[in-house]
Amino acid sequence: MNNLFLLAKRNLKEMLRDPLTMVFCLGFPLLMLIALPLIFSGMEVVPEIFKIENYAVGICVFGYCFSALFVALTISGDKNSEFINRIKMSPIKKGIYPLSFVVALLPITILQTLIFFILSLIVKMPFSANLFIATAYLIPSAIFYISAGVLVGVICKTEKHAGPISSIIISLGCMLGGVFMPTENMGVFTTITNLLPFVHTVDIARGVFFGDYTCIYPHILWVIGYTAILWIIIAIINKVRK
Repeated sequence: MNNLFLLAKRNLKEMLRDPLTMVFCLGFPLLMLIALPLIFSGMEVVPEIFKIENYAVGICVFGYCFSALFVALTISGDKNSEFINRIKMSPIKKGIYPLSFVVALLPITILQTLIFFILSLIVKMPFSANLFIATAYLIPSAIFYISAGVLVGVICKTEKHAGPISSIIISLGCMLGGVFMPTENMGVFTTITNLLPFVHTVDIARGVFFGDYTCIYPHILWVIGYTAILWIIIAIINKVRK
């Protein structure tokens, strides 16, 4: 357990050393949150899907997607350094190293979520006590995207490969996750998105925010299920590789 937290501390320092981590994980989503209300401020009637309460959760999850990018870049970068060789020679179990990235990033994503919703309230998102519950249900979504980044980092040999593949995750999270607008009632597209994890990472918190607690299931099962699949694949790769 001590090794886990030591690795997590080291990983966090490595990622925070790159200022782009905070720019994309926190700064970019916050900029979008501020920009969209300004764009529609001159309209007498704002379309329902562009009211801040309808897309705030989606943009927050969009910020999690960038966590996957930086985790993948850090892990793939470690493969070409002496650090990963020291890990292999140490008595630390193989599973501790990838798991340490979840421990390192999860507090950051929780802080990111709190800052994001505080700013949402400042830019006139209606306050609701459900916001606290929605924040709690965003934690599994954050873990999913961090885990996706771990998988990409484990698979890719270099940062040159990890970057483009992580960008695909960001694009899928945006387009298929209903980040800016709901994906229901769109025929075949809705069926496809419901079979993938991205829309569930958004809809679980969005539904809870509006007081629809029935949305917790099955959304939470999809998120946990896909996260478990990611870690099973990670475990298999670690076991096969020497």
